[in-house]
Formats: sequence, C-alpha cells, structure tokens
Amino acid sequence: MPLRLDSEARAGLLDFVRPLSVGVDGATNFGFVERRLAVVERLAAAALEREPEAAIDAGRLFLLAAFAGLPERRHAGGGRTELLLASAGVPREDVAWLFRALRRFEADPRSLEEGLVRDAGLLESVGAYGITQMLVLGTRERMTLAEMAEEIASRAGEVRFTTDAGRAAGAERVEFSLAFARRLAAEVAEFEATPVR
Repeated sequence: MPLRLDSEARAGLLDFVRPLSVGVDGATNFGFVERRLAVVERLAAAALEREPEAAIDAGRLFLLAAFAGLPERRHAGGGRTELLLASAGVPREDVAWLFRALRRFEADPRSLEEGLVRDAGLLESVGAYGITQMLVLGTRERMTLAEMAEEIASRAGEVRFTTDAGRAAGAERVEFSLAFARRLAAEVAEFEATPVR
C-alpha cells in the first residue's frame, strides 16, 4: 500500500531536514532539499508520462528525496529521525525501507523511487548548473582551470542514469558538460601556453 503523507506531515519532515542540509550546498537558505524535491517531482512526472502504468509511491519518493544527500550520521536508524518519522505517521516498514534505500540508492537503486532520486542527484552534477557547482568547488580547492576542465569531463563522462526519464532529461546536459570541458581545456592550452622567445 502506498505511503500517504499529508501536507502537514511533509512540512514537519522538511522542517527537520532543512537545517541538516546546512553546509551540503554551502549556503544557509536550505535550497538543497527544495532543489532535489523539485527535480525528483519533474522526473516522476516525466516517468509517468512515458509509462502511465508505472507504480511510483509518492510518499516514499518524497521521503527518499528529502533525506538523500544528507550526511549519513544525520539520518542513521534510530534516534530523533526515527521518532520524527513515526510522529509524522510513517509506518515502520516504510521507515525501514527509507534507511535501507538511503544506504544503497546511489550505487544500487532497487526501485523506481530510488532510481528517480539517484537520477535527480546526477542531473544536479551536469549541465550549466553542475558546471557552475564544480567551478565554485574547484575555486575553493584552488584547482587550476585545466584541473577543473579535467574534473568536469571526468564527472560528466561517468554519469549513467538509471531511468528513462533521467536519461532523457540528462542527455543534453551531459553533452553540454563534455563540450564545455573540451572547450575550457583548449582555451587553457591556448592562453596558458609558454610564449616562444
């Protein structure tokens, strides 16, 4: 039976999760959680458009998207997280599923919900958005432009989407990332070449 979470339960869970995301996106506006939820919802809608009979548990999808990407210590089984989930009306079997899914969805997604959340994370790592994130990170880590170009190409080249919806949404972004990395590397070589004397 699909997990049903009313708007009050969802709001309570987001109030719990938002502060845990501080530092994940380098900002205090807690945009990480909202971004992931928005992308997951768009992917789920696209998946249903492609395959109307697909079974997507909206409650589980919300839970996984809300907690995905947070440091593991913030959502380990037991403690405050489990109490919060219980108070929001999340049945034990769904809580157990969430903790298992959080451990495996990035490496071994076993449900459509897990694949959609994984793909949402991958979409954030490619395209103009992903490139910008990488450039900001590279600047913080004092990487050279050549190193950034290499990192962008490496990350984009390793992206493998799980769902058809993810592949459709990400194909152009992956190509853009790879083209940007090639262009950046070429311009770095051009501008940073040792002049002939």
